[in-house]
Amino acid sequence: VHFSFPTGLVEYEHEPYTQKDVLEYGGRYYVVGSGRQPLQRDKTQTEDYYLLTLAAIAKELEHRGAEHTASIHLAAGLPLTSFGRDKKSFRSYLYRDGSAIPFRYEGQDYTITIQEVSLFPQGYAAVLTQTELLDEPSVIVADIGGWTVDLMRLDNRIPNAASCRSLELGMIRCIDEI
Repeated sequence: VHFSFPTGLVEYEHEPYTQKDVLEYGGRYYVVGSGRQPLQRDKTQTEDYYLLTLAAIAKELEHRGAEHTASIHLAAGLPLTSFGRDKKSFRSYLYRDGSAIPFRYEGQDYTITIQEVSLFPQGYAAVLTQTELLDEPSVIVADIGGWTVDLMRLDNRIPNAASCRSLELGMIRCIDEI
C-alpha cells in the first residue's frame, strides 16, 4: 500500500468544480480526504468507509500502473478490542455480494470485483513486514491512530489476547485536549 489520506468525505449532488480527489459512485459525488470522520464504533453503519476504500483502491491501482478493471483481494484492519465482534459484519460490508463495482475516481473509470476480504487486528500486519522483529520472542506493538491507541504483545509472532488493549487516546483526541 502506497497511500494514506484523511478520512474526511464530503458528498455533492452534482459534479464538483474539480476532479481532484473526487469519487463518483451510485450517481453521487464525494470529495475524499477533506477533514476527518468522527469516531465511529461500527464502521458498517454508514457507507463512508466503503467509499474511502474505493478511493484507496483506485489510487493504488493507478500508482501500480494496473488495469482499471481488476479483481481485488482486500486486506483491512479493525481495532483490537472489537476485532472478534465486528469482523463478520465488516467483511460482509466490504465484500458485498462479490459482483462488479463500477465507479469513477479523478475522472477515470474503474470496475473492480472484491474477490476476497482478509481482516487483521490493526497494527499486526505492519509488524509482520519488519523482518528484524520476526525472530524476537516477544514484541510490543503500539498502533497510534487518529482516534485510538491499540496495544498488543506478540509472543513468537502470535498475538497474546490477554495483553490486547484499545484506548481512545489517539492523536486527534490528544490534540483536542491541548
